[in-house]
Amino acid sequence: MTNYLVSLATLALFAGSASAQSGAQSGQPGKPSAAAKPASAAPAPAATATATPAAAKPAVTLPHYVQAAGSSLGFAFEQAGAQSNGAFRQFTTKFDYDEKNLAASRLDVTVQIGSLDTQDKDRDDTLKSADLFDAAKFPTATFVASSLARGASGVEAVGKLTIRNVTKDLRLPLGIKPTASGLELSGSVTIKRLDYGVGQGEWKSTESAGDPVKITYKVVMAKG
Repeated sequence: MTNYLVSLATLALFAGSASAQSGAQSGQPGKPSAAAKPASAAPAPAATATATPAAAKPAVTLPHYVQAAGSSLGFAFEQAGAQSNGAFRQFTTKFDYDEKNLAASRLDVTVQIGSLDTQDKDRDDTLKSADLFDAAKFPTATFVASSLARGASGVEAVGKLTIRNVTKDLRLPLGIKPTASGLELSGSVTIKRLDYGVGQGEWKSTESAGDPVKITYKVVMAKG
């Protein structure tokens, strides 16, 4: 009887061992071995570098000047073989200027066309008409220079002149003289009226009125 029990126990142990080995070979889960190492944790994501934005350059602030009393803006042209003169009585000028920073300096001029005065009403009305300046449709002319530069004859305002909605590049000679209250700007430049459409119909002809127009200016500027 004792031998029979021993045989049964031995058979049970053998069967259990065989079952465990079979489970390991077949890939079935069993009890974890004490020596088994836990699965490695997933690697942490790499830190993302944050780009530091470049610091913005500070805006350049230049001394500012505004037009004062005593300023003049004149023009001269040939009519019927004789020189005629006139002036614009209303215009405004703004000037940001540093003689050590011409590239950042700026000149801004706005002219009221209806203020032209040649000391002859009939001629003034003709100049303001649709065939010439067309003051009703184009009430202002502008010159805007975003920088100054040194030219052959001195400082020049490098900008654009707009008349009758036509814009052309223009380098404006600019004499700059310090005064007790600010600056005085002066100079002259010659343009062609037909380049800006000032002359339609019969006024496109240069027989009665010449194409070149000389503009002269002396502008008193006070520090603003």
